Amino acid sequence: MNDNRFDNIEEQEEHRETSSLNLRADCNIEYIFTSGHGARALGVIVIVLFIGILLSFLVNFGVSAYLGSEELVDNYYDEQDHPNIILSDFADTFYLSEKIRKNITSVDYYLFRRLPTDSVLLGKDEFLFPTYNEKSNYNYVADYLGELDLNSDELNAYYTAVLDITAEYEKYGIACYFAIIPNSQTVYSDRMPGYMGNISEETRLKSVSAYLARRGVTNFLDLTDALKRARSEGELYNNTEDSLNSRGAYYAYLAVLDMLPREINTKIRRIYLSDSDFVLHSTTGKELARTATLESVIKNRTVSLSTDFVQKYQVLLRYDTYDMAFAKMQYQEELPDQPRIAVQFSSDWDRIIMIDYFSNTFGTAIYRTSLDFNTQVITKTDPAYVICFIHERDLASIADGSMLPKK
Repeated sequence: MNDNRFDNIEEQEEHRETSSLNLRADCNIEYIFTSGHGARALGVIVIVLFIGILLSFLVNFGVSAYLGSEELVDNYYDEQDHPNIILSDFADTFYLSEKIRKNITSVDYYLFRRLPTDSVLLGKDEFLFPTYNEKSNYNYVADYLGELDLNSDELNAYYTAVLDITAEYEKYGIACYFAIIPNSQTVYSDRMPGYMGNISEETRLKSVSAYLARRGVTNFLDLTDALKRARSEGELYNNTEDSLNSRGAYYAYLAVLDMLPREINTKIRRIYLSDSDFVLHSTTGKELARTATLESVIKNRTVSLSTDFVQKYQVLLRYDTYDMAFAKMQYQEELPDQPRIAVQFSSDWDRIIMIDYFSNTFGTAIYRTSLDFNTQVITKTDPAYVICFIHERDLASIADGSMLPKK
């Protein structure tokens, strides 16, 4: 019996075929996808997905074109009108939304290992490296490649400056020493991106160190070799910031003590630590991870001193430009009052992680997060020795005159 709903025999046959398919498959999706109809359905899904991706790209490109590159790095909701786009409210609440941008950045990192900024390099083993430091006007990449090579006059300026700074402290009966903390890319050059190649043999620090050694300077210490030797002991730097961790600070401290005269080392009590004295734990990503808006994705492998480490000092005096730490009274016999030492840093973080070591070694230690020659501080604290910890990125501060007395 013919079905009057269909106009011809062909339509009736197609209807019977479809009904039979539904009956036999019992709405089984797997069966449908293996049939001719399934192939068409799969094609539709692929086309829809492709169109979705294409539209997403066009929206991204279109908004980008209107906003301009400067607005695209806002990275937060700024509530400001953008004069070159009518949809400024949409841009602020959606396209420039911090939450949405962070999610996109995270996906981009997970899928393609890309960072949303050219101020940070993604190295191996989740090590992040900076490309430029505005405060010091220092180009990390150029130095890594040997493009900051110094001429003879520039090298001689460093030599003269070291002698002049040393002479100024000697006027007050103070011996001055320089300790250079290398960049993380210098100690961990093997973790730089593969396309960067090997670190140059003509970096600024290598050139200055070699030149001063040839000229017979003995109070200048490049910590690179000491830290490279200590790599076998464990992580020495924060992987998401160009800074030492507590283990790295410890081996820098040991190298500095080795630089000091023998008579000092016979008076002080050197700290000896083992791996069990350090604790490795994970924290939110530090400065470079925050710059890449990936602080919650790329964790920082932090190495800290164990809580079992005994602090035998107290910070008793605080001034505007420096702190003084003294040995606790019950440890006075272990930590002698003399020699008194002043330690100056180009980075406050270096001061924070060094204070435990020097204050548990010397009876009295003065700490400054400044490298300038401060006559008032010198006369008030009266140290016998001054150690200037200078980060490699801040090496130019030796030669630019900022460490000499102001005229």
